[in-house]
Amino acid sequence: MFKKIALAIAINCSFFIASAQHTVVMKNGDKLEGLVVSLNNGVIELQKNQTISKINLSEVASINFASAGQKSTEVGEKQITSGSTMVRYKVADRSIVKAPRIDNLTQKKGTVVVDISINKYGNVIKAVPGGTGSTTNDEYLYTKAKQAAESALFINVPTAPLEQTGYMIIPF
Repeated sequence: MFKKIALAIAINCSFFIASAQHTVVMKNGDKLEGLVVSLNNGVIELQKNQTISKINLSEVASINFASAGQKSTEVGEKQITSGSTMVRYKVADRSIVKAPRIDNLTQKKGTVVVDISINKYGNVIKAVPGGTGSTTNDEYLYTKAKQAAESALFINVPTAPLEQTGYMIIPF
């Protein structure tokens, strides 16, 4: 089993090593970010700011690989389909009950991360496009992503805080 995990990590590393940001999730819950540069004899070498950290594979719960500029999938992140688009989102203890309306009347492409705030009734009360992980800075796509986020409706939780924050990742 250990050899299969090590081989899978090594293969994944070879595909992403050129331009990747990796998140190593430790069994104790800590998250370490950087570039996985090698896996030898059960030891992962993680580079961050030109410093190499050595991590025993036996202490690792998972490794998340994301291409440069993309937000990696996080624990607790959910997804919903809107038409043919898969939207990822995260707001603690909340699910979307009405998917965001997404439209793009141009050929422009990119992914927009929208930082959102919702009230206890599930309405999006604030949406700020261009969060960390966005792959474009196009104003048209930002406007469309903001409109899409604002059109979503989350589950109503009367005992929730007056305002909760999270994000939505909208690909165009």
